[in-house]
Amino acid sequence: MHLQTIGQAARECGVTIRMLRYYEQIGLIESRRKGDGSYRVYDDVMIRRLRQIVVLRKLRVPVRQIGAILDNPDAAAVVDIFRQNIDELDDEIITLSTVREILSQFVERIREATSIRLAVDMALDEDVLSAIETMTFTKNHVKENYTMDDLNKVSESLDTMKEKFVRIVRLPPMTLASVRLGKNTPESPWQSYIESKEKMDEFIKNVDLLKIKPDFRYLCYGHNPYCVMVSIPGDMEVPSPLTKHNFPGGLYAAYANGLEYHDDWNILRSWIAKSEDYEQQTTGEWCMGFEEYFNPQPNLYGLSKDIEWYDFLLPIKEKHK
Repeated sequence: MHLQTIGQAARECGVTIRMLRYYEQIGLIESRRKGDGSYRVYDDVMIRRLRQIVVLRKLRVPVRQIGAILDNPDAAAVVDIFRQNIDELDDEIITLSTVREILSQFVERIREATSIRLAVDMALDEDVLSAIETMTFTKNHVKENYTMDDLNKVSESLDTMKEKFVRIVRLPPMTLASVRLGKNTPESPWQSYIESKEKMDEFIKNVDLLKIKPDFRYLCYGHNPYCVMVSIPGDMEVPSPLTKHNFPGGLYAAYANGLEYHDDWNILRSWIAKSEDYEQQTTGEWCMGFEEYFNPQPNLYGLSKDIEWYDFLLPIKEKHK
């Protein structure tokens, strides 16, 4: 039987000598004494067990459960322990996702503020602080003593925080060229958007729209198929399959987004529902919501494929008082 010293065992299994001694102290492994008993050695059985311990720790199984797993002949009991850990990980994933969303919102708020000090104060306002205080943290992990009510409070505060950045804008009357191609499928949920956008980008380049109308606006709406539109000079003709429309303009609630796509229509709907002055415009040919890209030109000319900043826009009207 091959015997290894404590240093050799630690190096082979990727742990520190101190950690190996700790595992021995709490009874997870056992050593032998070689020769006059002056130093410890570990046989093949203990090395194999140590490797198993290292694997379980990498899987974030608590030390207190490892002995029960390795020494328990009842497979059902071991499965129950693993299931318990899976449930705890699921809960932690939910909490960490919430934490990630909070931090993402902090980043957006700081980007939008003119002063970093002001931005930090806005991000860490009382509503958010009080909600986050319901979640307690250890040094490295989120504790498992939060509840779904706590998470819901944080989510509600995040939504309220986002609603603070809803703006009111007025879109001017425009002549629009639009194209609507393809169909989305489960395998390719953005297929109609991709096809329509490629055709519109081809049109923009062919007519050199940037030169003819450098202030052109780039709008999208719908889902299946997706419709892509750009504003053009009123006397410009458009080739098939593009079509030409007269957009009357109007009042819109706007929420800016960028870098990653998030479905933030609910932020606008919630803001409108709470507004004392405005309600959603739900009648007329142009009563749908739009996404307006702030700066599509870099994408069109290959300067960047990742920069996509846009507004979510929902039509609104003043309430009759």
